[in-house]
Amino acid sequence: MIQLICCDVDGTLLNKQKEIDLITKEVFNKLIGKVVFVLASSRMPKALYHIQEELSIGDSPLICYNGALVLKGGNIFSTDQILSSSTIPGETVKGILKLARSLDIHASLYYNNTWVASKNDFWMQREIKNTKVSPDAIFDNDKEEVILEQMKNTHKIMLMGDQNKINAMESEPGLQLKVSFCRTKETYLEITPRFTNKSKGLYLLINSTKEFNAIRKENIIAFGDNNNDFELLRDVKYGIAVDNATREIKDIAYDVTKSNIENGVACYLKQFMEVK
Repeated sequence: MIQLICCDVDGTLLNKQKEIDLITKEVFNKLIGKVVFVLASSRMPKALYHIQEELSIGDSPLICYNGALVLKGGNIFSTDQILSSSTIPGETVKGILKLARSLDIHASLYYNNTWVASKNDFWMQREIKNTKVSPDAIFDNDKEEVILEQMKNTHKIMLMGDQNKINAMESEPGLQLKVSFCRTKETYLEITPRFTNKSKGLYLLINSTKEFNAIRKENIIAFGDNNNDFELLRDVKYGIAVDNATREIKDIAYDVTKSNIENGVACYLKQFMEVK
């Protein structure tokens, strides 16, 4: 019997327009009260709240920044909701920003529910469109030290830019031992604290929340599409890849469902859990 559904968001739950379709809403609605829902994403909290609301699971826990921040519940951010928090050291953040600046790559910093962007450009506007949230501040080179002082702790750095320049950042040997990389697109590189992942976030949530203590891996179904979902799908009984997933994810998945633009998550849940 499935007790918990853990689902990635971008490329998995959302359609081509970065939205929740009606079929997915209907299926989730019929399962409310029967299972625990957990969204596990590289997104920040406020970029997930509107998705939770659309699915009517606003009070559900959240795994943000690929597991670097785990929250007991959604809706409104407060530090009281934090179950776990891992951050990138300040000196590492400074080093990454220096490299990004030298290559003219957009850098966005995320901490708790705050987003700070290096500049207002194509990449920032694209993220606003994709996530339906706006940055809390924009800094230029003159204000970088001030911003870094305010953002001493960073849950995620998002680098966006030319593919070759992103390749150069990803292959930088000095960074590989300090942080985790996820290439979500050819032009996107997500950097999170070393040794954090969605699976660790999920099991920390289960083990530290009394009402979830009875949930076992054989009673969990998880959905994903990208390499930041690898550990999550590997560490549950039913790790399901959408059809648009990477080869690495499909290879370790329990099963493969339709793509995200074909309601893959909803279709699988409907059949697997016999949703009428």
